[in-house]
Parts: sequence; C-alpha cells; structure tokens
Amino acid sequence: MMELIKAVVVDIDGTITDSKRMIQPQGIEALRQVQQKGVAVMLSSGNVLPIAFGLSIFIGLKGPVIAENGGIVSFKENLYKLNSNTLPVRAYDYLKTKIEVERLFTDRWRESEVALKRTADPKVIGEILKDWSVAIETTGFAIHIMELGHSKMNGVRKASELIGIGTKDIAAFGDSDNDVSMLQDCGVGIAVANASPAAKMAAKYVCREPHADGVIEGLRWLGLL
Repeated sequence: MMELIKAVVVDIDGTITDSKRMIQPQGIEALRQVQQKGVAVMLSSGNVLPIAFGLSIFIGLKGPVIAENGGIVSFKENLYKLNSNTLPVRAYDYLKTKIEVERLFTDRWRESEVALKRTADPKVIGEILKDWSVAIETTGFAIHIMELGHSKMNGVRKASELIGIGTKDIAAFGDSDNDVSMLQDCGVGIAVANASPAAKMAAKYVCREPHADGVIEGLRWLGLL
C-alpha cells in the first residue's frame, strides 16, 4: 500500500499523546522516519494553531498544520482561515446565560470556533443551542462549538490542495469523534485502539495498540515503516 500513500495526517491529543496528553517520543520518531521516505506528514488537531504549529516545528515536520478542527491551516508561513468564530461566540454568549460553562485557556488564541472545558454535558449544550446554526463536537478534552460544515476533513482538503495531492492519497490517524470526517473521507482511515466507537466505525483499520504505539502499528500496516 505504500506506493498509494503520498501523505499521512495525524491527530495529536490521544493519538500521538497518551491519555494525560503527554507526547510519546516513539511516535515522533516514527513520523520522522516516514517523512524521510518522502511521504508528507501533517498534524491535524482540535487545538489552536500556536500549539499545533509549535509541535510540528519541534518534531521537524514539513507538511501543512491543520488546527482548530480544520478551521485553520498553515503551510510555509501562509495562513488559511476556513471558518469564523463569530456565530460560535454568539452562541456561547447565549449558552452561558443558561448554564455555567467555561472556555479553555487556549481560546484566547482560537479564531474559528469556541472550545469549552468538559464541565457541562454536551447533550445539554446541544439542546440549549438546537435553534442555533452551529455544530457541537466533543473530544476527550473539550466541547467545540463550530459553524455547520466545519470539520477536520475540510482542513485536510485544503492541505492536500496546498501540497498538490488528492485526499485519496492520504492516510489519516485519529482517536476521537472529531476525527471521524477525515477517517471516513481520506484514502485510508486508521483508528488507534483507544479511539471512540464512532472513530473506530469510520476507520478502515483499527489498531490493537493505543496512542503512539497504535500509530506505529498503522504505519507498519501501510508499509511505511
């Protein structure tokens, strides 16, 4: 399968980190090895661009960086904003009049969505905002309020355009519900063992190993290691 894959896109939290969000060095080394073989390596995260971009730099990756669940893409010092946080912020302002919610510390840098601490029930949030044209996306670390149609896959499409390949040439790795779109719509979707049920259902291959060890397993299954 190696000759069919021209790029890999990898989620960060829960995929190349452990459950405590600690980066796992064996995953970093594996991604470097894949890049050295001429395969583009991209990070895709629900986190803000400064964090995802910084991690990509320190790992030594050359591919685009997809942040804020696909709302922002960065490549070669160019920034592409695919979504706005205007409506999500208005929805949040309304939400906090109904229940107690708190934005993440990193939201001071967030530009295309709103991310909340997981102190409230996402189902309750969804019910309160049912008449708003927003989507509610959950991860193991946050609850995201986004414009309708906002997805990691949109970010992947933009990234693939920037590096001149098709999305079917990309293998995607993830662990959470917000990874489902790219696991479904990239050429190959791979879910690590700790992935959510929805992520596993969307994937073509479900790893036996969790977190970074699962990424390594998936890269070997692809023939990239």
